[in-house]
Amino acid sequence: MLHLNILRKFSATSLKSVIDKNVLGGRNLVEAVAITKNGKTAVAWHPDPSYPYEYTKPLPNFIEEDASRIIKEESLRTAMSAFKEKRPEVAREELMRLTHTTKHRWFPRARDKKAKKTPMDRPYLIAFMLDRRIALRESIGERELSEE
Repeated sequence: MLHLNILRKFSATSLKSVIDKNVLGGRNLVEAVAITKNGKTAVAWHPDPSYPYEYTKPLPNFIEEDASRIIKEESLRTAMSAFKEKRPEVAREELMRLTHTTKHRWFPRARDKKAKKTPMDRPYLIAFMLDRRIALRESIGERELSEE
């Protein structure tokens, strides 16, 4: 019943032009429609359209860029960004991304900075600490010599 109401709004000539066009305004690609006797199934036949050769276009030629050149440009860009002056927040974010760590590694605690620096009251502790530093430096120097 709904189909009849829609068809009544069009004249015979305008109805033919509507049927021949699809929703987007192009040519209708359905050649024939058949409905089964019980009305539950509709079948549409879509034959392959034949286009004349003069209407076809060749595929565009894609220019393949050298991947190594792209990588070199990207690495050059990142290397040059390392020499730019950055705000501390930006530098920390970059370090976090590079080292896959959290921000807490790069944001030192303020209480450690503000801690009172009191001198050691026992001189023998200072001598002990200096001896340990010297021994540590010597062991590092021996390791470097053995690696060479």
